[in-house]
Amino acid sequence: MKKTVIASACAASVLAVTAAHAETRNYDFSGFTMVDASAGVDVEITVGDNYAIRAEGDAEALERLRIELDGDALEVGRKSNRGLFSFGRRHQSTVYITMPSLEGVDVSSGADIVATGIDAGEFKVSVSSGADAELSGECGMLKADGSSGADLEAEDLKCADAIADVSSGADLTIYASQSLEADASSGGDITVYGGPQKTNVDESSGGDVHIRD
Repeated sequence: MKKTVIASACAASVLAVTAAHAETRNYDFSGFTMVDASAGVDVEITVGDNYAIRAEGDAEALERLRIELDGDALEVGRKSNRGLFSFGRRHQSTVYITMPSLEGVDVSSGADIVATGIDAGEFKVSVSSGADAELSGECGMLKADGSSGADLEAEDLKCADAIADVSSGADLTIYASQSLEADASSGGDITVYGGPQKTNVDESSGGDVHIRD
């Protein structure tokens, strides 16, 4: 019983310390339709009525966070170039973005994006260098590119047409109901749901394209 009480007290102490060091920062940017994420950051995007950007994490993680506007793209990364592995998950932060319209994402260098509520005529996504993206919503035309071990899960992004290019061990999972142009090479893999009526597929150097209903 005494050990249980001590363990519970220690756990409560750890939680209190963790909560004490957690911080939130808000950023005032608007007018962007694209999001670029890099350097191991975690980003969650929701398509909504207004622009809102909030970052959560410990003080050191937030101090290292870099959020800038470059034309129509919001860039989310880190101020130094040491990257995720030297910085460590212990100081990881998450950036929450609400925006009226999302037309594309570029995810690289171990970053992770989850985007929901997409409604676009044309949507562009690029994943590279071990990055991950998970997308849901609707679009007319999807243009997807993946390389260097990156992973895209977009079977819940229901699109009519898709153009997809994958290489160097990356994996793309997408949805297209009408037409598909797909090029897979160098161990890249594309899985397409929706049973597209028209297909143009090129596979080379161990690349694979799988079409599902």
